[in-house]
Amino acid sequence: MSTEETLTIQEVGQRCGVNPVTLRAWERRYGLIRPARTERGHRRYVEADVARIHSILAWLDRGLPISQVRAVLEQGTPPEAASGPWRQAMEEAWSALDDLNVRRLEQLFRRLTGDYPLEKVVSGWCEPLRSHLRTPGRLAARTLFDSFLRLKLSGPLLAATPSRRQHGWLVMAVGDPLPGMLQAALSEVPVWSVMLPVAGTELGTWLNHPRLDGLLWVLGEHPVRRQSARWWPKRTPGFGPALWCCGPALTSELSTPEWLARCPGDFAEVAQAMRDWSTTMAARRGDDASDLVP
Repeated sequence: MSTEETLTIQEVGQRCGVNPVTLRAWERRYGLIRPARTERGHRRYVEADVARIHSILAWLDRGLPISQVRAVLEQGTPPEAASGPWRQAMEEAWSALDDLNVRRLEQLFRRLTGDYPLEKVVSGWCEPLRSHLRTPGRLAARTLFDSFLRLKLSGPLLAATPSRRQHGWLVMAVGDPLPGMLQAALSEVPVWSVMLPVAGTELGTWLNHPRLDGLLWVLGEHPVRRQSARWWPKRTPGFGPALWCCGPALTSELSTPEWLARCPGDFAEVAQAMRDWSTTMAARRGDDASDLVP
């Protein structure tokens, strides 16, 4: 191996926002990246590999299916027309939901999350599919799909819970729990996930917890005024963890306390803000950056 500084697969995944499982699939199944190996067989990446991964992500953002990326990178010319996998995946999901075929839905989900970062599966497939299933006559399918996603996310969220020495975020869903679960799953920092809202008067102990970097309320539904008043602590907290809110129901019409930071943006933008804050807090404490990886 050269003397150039190398990165582990976990470090590359954190830096590029790609799960190590997906990086391995890109290597084994599609031949997109070829990291060096140590004598014990551990993957080691260099800056050229990182740049190539960013190029792969850029093509995926433009709608190119993962199966076509290698040819484009090697030929250096874009395809005449790039059609992403999401429309076909949605049609497969519609068929599976109509047939009550959850096993087929599971196979589709595993295939997509094996080939693409979870954030792209969420933005390209989960959210558009949920939106389409809001149409009249599709409520039952929407409910089944949401139930499926909750089951799929519950295991990873439990695994992302901070260890005894880690700091983390408390992600609290308000209303529809699925946006909160998706936000927690995409955060890439240790998280405690609470899928039912807790009254602000009951948060005192948690707000003072020494390992809490921040509390994020994810608003899945627009509340009435009386409901929203119950969520926030009665007093303006002093110095402590970040106190943010986000989600599809965070609108200009929603009244929130002055001390509560509103964090607009999609799942990926909010997740990046969480990671940046945790990195800043870790630097202040002098923690090892590896503690940020759940």
